[in-house]
Amino acid sequence: MFALGVLAASLLAVREARKRKIDPEVIWDLVFYLLVGMIIGARLFYLLFYWPHDAPFTFLDIIAVWKGGLAFFGGLIGALAAGYIYVKKNKLKFWIYADIFTVPLVVGHIFGRLGDYFIGGHPGKVTDLPWAIYLDNVLRHPVVLYEIIGLIIIAAILLNLKKLKLFEGFLFSSYIMLYSVQRMVLDFFRIESTDPRYFGLTPTQYLVIILFVLSMIFAWINLKKIRLRKLSKAK
Repeated sequence: MFALGVLAASLLAVREARKRKIDPEVIWDLVFYLLVGMIIGARLFYLLFYWPHDAPFTFLDIIAVWKGGLAFFGGLIGALAAGYIYVKKNKLKFWIYADIFTVPLVVGHIFGRLGDYFIGGHPGKVTDLPWAIYLDNVLRHPVVLYEIIGLIIIAAILLNLKKLKLFEGFLFSSYIMLYSVQRMVLDFFRIESTDPRYFGLTPTQYLVIILFVLSMIFAWINLKKIRLRKLSKAK
């Protein structure tokens, strides 16, 4: 599902690039950088914050991504770092490409979460709600299903926001804000054995707070620039 998600996201990004009169070959080259950065970042984040205390920590265990253990936000940060290196190296505009990959990223994320759902990943807390799923011999919140539904809603919102075209990076910053709120809420429904808490919050929750604030500041600065340009034209 991870591989299908990467493929679907890549094809959608190529399609969006063609609409913007951008060479698809640039997108395919960028996809390679993003994939490498994503895997490295996702694994490092998992090793730093989610590695089980009782699990072996040999070199082979560290690189065994085929056994699972890839953290989404670590992958996002890794992909952003790799993408930034690529666009700067080729003298491209970072935020234009961030916007191109925004909706494809959400679609790819949905594929990845479907894989989690099929194998019973990210089990939720025990509940007696009618839509609970039976996992590990008990009824639990279907946290991954919640996330898939939330991602579909976010994708729908972003497709509508695309029409505004306010500033470069608008779509990507909107996605960060929307998903940060979703993830902040969802992590409260996950069991602590898979998502360790530090002062009541998971590592991801601390990260989404920072990302949300940074995205708000980024949007505010750019909206202020737009307002100032309109005022100067009016004069």
